[in-house]
Amino acid sequence: MYLWQPNRSAWGEDEPIEALAVWDIRSPSSYRPSQDPTGKAKPNEHHTGPRVIRRFSFSDLAFYRVRQRSCPTLRCLELDENHVYVIQEDHRWVVGQEESESHPRLHKVKSTGIPFSVGPFWEDECGADGDVNLSFCQRNPESRRAQQAPCWRHEEFPYLTISEVKDFEAGVTFSARHCFMLETISINIKPRIHMTGHGYDVSLKDDLWGQMLEKGQIHGDERWLVGENTKSEIVVLHFDKEIGLERTR
Repeated sequence: MYLWQPNRSAWGEDEPIEALAVWDIRSPSSYRPSQDPTGKAKPNEHHTGPRVIRRFSFSDLAFYRVRQRSCPTLRCLELDENHVYVIQEDHRWVVGQEESESHPRLHKVKSTGIPFSVGPFWEDECGADGDVNLSFCQRNPESRRAQQAPCWRHEEFPYLTISEVKDFEAGVTFSARHCFMLETISINIKPRIHMTGHGYDVSLKDDLWGQMLEKGQIHGDERWLVGENTKSEIVVLHFDKEIGLERTR
């Protein structure tokens, strides 16, 4: 859990308050903090239930070069057995609340792995900011991991991949890409068996962007695509064998 809060300190310190906490949520608990505002019924540290296994203060975050300060570029957090990964992104065409004060020339994508115990931290950053031919780094799309910078964002430049779902076993990819004022959702289907030849692309209806991408995320597999519309309703697309689709809410 990454905490970021604007600060209006009486001492003139206006930098946002920031902290990162890693929780172990494997054990349930009957304790409800919202029903105990005074904290009198708070169980002791030996009580079973969710617990914090590591905390990082703003100074820790600054040491690992992931402190967001007044212009957050944090995209998401990922975990493995040894690290928490802070995924940061900044793109030339980002607008709205996520827009930074100083845009990169084209894009910046970076993954920083912070160890749970004592040890070195991990950094991976896309080193290609586009040359005169607007080329970018090339990575194997089948080897995406949390410790790798999300270079797949610019695989279809000048489109920017907003969200993506990969079903590796089925060889199906759902991609939601944005290009300035043009918004499309496309499906890339690869052959289910390894053979020489190319797969094919299917573009879905244009109005699906507003019905699926209100929160900027899609999820699913080869059978289902799940998103959220402007009314905060969950929208589910179902695909049959003929690549037909059925909408349900």
